[in-house]
Amino acid sequence: MRNKTFFIYPFFIVLFFFDSFSAYGQNQEWIKVYFNMPADHSVATDNNLSNSNWDLIGSLEEVIDSATTSIDFCIYDFEHPRIAEALVRAKNRGVRIRVVTDDHNRTDGGDYDLEIWKILVSGGIISIDDDGDIYSPDGSIIDNDLVNSGSDMHNKFAVIDYLSPSPNDDYVWTGSTNMTYTGAFNTNHTIVIKDSEVAKVYTEEFEQMWGDSDDTPEAGRSVFHKDKVNVSQNIFDVGGTNVEVYFAPINRDRT
Repeated sequence: MRNKTFFIYPFFIVLFFFDSFSAYGQNQEWIKVYFNMPADHSVATDNNLSNSNWDLIGSLEEVIDSATTSIDFCIYDFEHPRIAEALVRAKNRGVRIRVVTDDHNRTDGGDYDLEIWKILVSGGIISIDDDGDIYSPDGSIIDNDLVNSGSDMHNKFAVIDYLSPSPNDDYVWTGSTNMTYTGAFNTNHTIVIKDSEVAKVYTEEFEQMWGDSDDTPEAGRSVFHKDKVNVSQNIFDVGGTNVEVYFAPINRDRT
């Protein structure tokens, strides 16, 4: 088997070699990459056509709609109602929802942002931003001012069903795409990875920002930016593909 290496950074990927997966078994680890722009399939290897001209908002909506136990959603810019509504649908199915956002981008979109947070609040979803402010389902806001807050929380990822007792249920969605109207049309990509160990380290990263491992954020233990520590593992084998996961700024020497 040829060696493949797949680097995942907070905002972009470098792909050295990628095999398509002809079957997606329940117990099989895999990676899917989606692009919203046309691809030149004439240069593709056999059986390895890219997922091009893709609905990138739909790539996240699909995994949210598949969730049965938990969703941890960390997003820099969030203005698209399809994803807010999908999170509420999941909440109504009994799925645990936790959301981390960027403080500045929470309100910079005006009415677009206000509509998103109205949807989440009405759906009973709690969230925290990188200033430590906690937004409760009753509409109240617990104001905090974390040390080293104010820098961009630029992550874009979701961990799906990490709470499931079966490691075969765990997914990670990530990539360059913000959940905005323009994000779907700018040159972007998304990645979906089915692998429990990758899901584990994304959960570790998320819970540093959430401040706890339970349902409610804890601003007193929440850390962002340079206060975070490296996750427990950076290098993985996902279905025969070497995958490296790094988060800025702690892994700035690798990102």
